[in-house]
Amino acid sequence: MLAALLSALLLATPQATPVERPVAIPASGGVTLAATLSVPAGPGPHPAAVLVGGFGPAARDGSFGRRGGPYADLARRLTREGVAVLRYDKRGLGDSGGPALSWLDARPLQRDAGAAVRLLAALPGIDPARVALVGHSQGGDLALAAATGSPATRVVALSAPGRPLGLLPRVSGGARRLLDRLAGPGVAAATLSADPRRAAAGARQPVLLVHGTRDGTVPVADMATLAAARRAAGLPVRTIRVRGANHFLQVEGRVPAATVRQIAAFVS
Repeated sequence: MLAALLSALLLATPQATPVERPVAIPASGGVTLAATLSVPAGPGPHPAAVLVGGFGPAARDGSFGRRGGPYADLARRLTREGVAVLRYDKRGLGDSGGPALSWLDARPLQRDAGAAVRLLAALPGIDPARVALVGHSQGGDLALAAATGSPATRVVALSAPGRPLGLLPRVSGGARRLLDRLAGPGVAAATLSADPRRAAAGARQPVLLVHGTRDGTVPVADMATLAAARRAAGLPVRTIRVRGANHFLQVEGRVPAATVRQIAAFVS
């Protein structure tokens, strides 16, 4: 009896390990985005999510110039909860194509998020009726904006601003001058002046907003601003305040397990 149980456990171990594989995402302007798909054990079809990164030159893992980071950790933990996750290098960064500074322009980044969720919904083993856009920080606002006209059935915004980026307390007037110099005034306006309340009110899908109470980058009050925009438009919204969590929703270096499970349950 014991031998049979041990044998069954050994045989089950490889099947219980999520698999990661490279994926290429065709995007606008002839750009190809390099991505990683984390797939749960079993044949599926699985619920799935595209992870849209926040502002800055971070690669798909949420790190700067190295593998491993908060996005990789979140993707793998969601995968262990049964959700397939696609994360990608933004255009102009990592192994993705595009001009070196194209990640500064929010407009193609929004289109890229839409391209990623369309590809994900069409992949074998993915349930197209359970495909979400999950965005962090600026990526949360991009996910809300990209949801319109996309196959996404849910949207999750993590630590997302409820005001234009240029009005965040930690973004000074120097940010606009820097963007003007690096990418031009059109890019600066598109990236720093876009009002995420409009995107929140435009996404018809159910939306989950998650924010940490100790976020020093985007005040937790911004979550209420986005929720109010949704409710004013008569659209469904849920909110989760993560006590003691920072901008990456981490408490003592990790996203709380309960928060990961809540996100996975909403997507599923």
